[in-house]
Amino acid sequence: MQMNFAGQAQIRQAIHGARSEVLLAVPGEGPLEDQVDLTAAHGLTGSAGVSVKMYVPAAARGTERLPERQLAALARRGVEIHSTPGRSPRMVIIDRSVVVLARNEEDYSEGALIGHSLPFTPMLVHSLTAFAPAGPEDRRVPEEGLTALDREVLRQLALGTKDETAAREMGLALRTYRRMVARLMDSLDARSRFQAGYLAGQRGLLQ
Repeated sequence: MQMNFAGQAQIRQAIHGARSEVLLAVPGEGPLEDQVDLTAAHGLTGSAGVSVKMYVPAAARGTERLPERQLAALARRGVEIHSTPGRSPRMVIIDRSVVVLARNEEDYSEGALIGHSLPFTPMLVHSLTAFAPAGPEDRRVPEEGLTALDREVLRQLALGTKDETAAREMGLALRTYRRMVARLMDSLDARSRFQAGYLAGQRGLLQ
């Protein structure tokens, strides 16, 4: 068993070599964007056959470090966002075979350690994915139950539009708009407006 030091170029190269899956673990304490793991993974979100999934601690969602607006933006770019009950060090698991572990556990400013086919890799994968919800299709809001007005409200939530602005653009009373938002959030089991918009986009409810 051996892990070697990897700089930014090696981390990027490892992620770009993914053939089927990239799992990103973010602890919720260090920076989210402008890190080599996310920037490299963004280049894969449009690739056929490669899925990019990011795991974040549920307790950190909606905080200054992990704002729902930013997570929703990542989702619109093709990154699947999953919540975990606990905190994980910042790492990347590529094709469930290659592990990239940030040296300081929060970001890649000090480089990373990289290992191939390590005996504990399956355990790391399980620690991330065991508590993640099943696919979005398993918790889908029935599309036939959504009106065109519902979809427009969800679109406004995904865009992060303020309630007052969205209600005015849609020609609704503010109280009516907010009642619709509350109902849709409940249907989606969302804890915030941004999360509702993200979930709607992930489940294909905005079309």
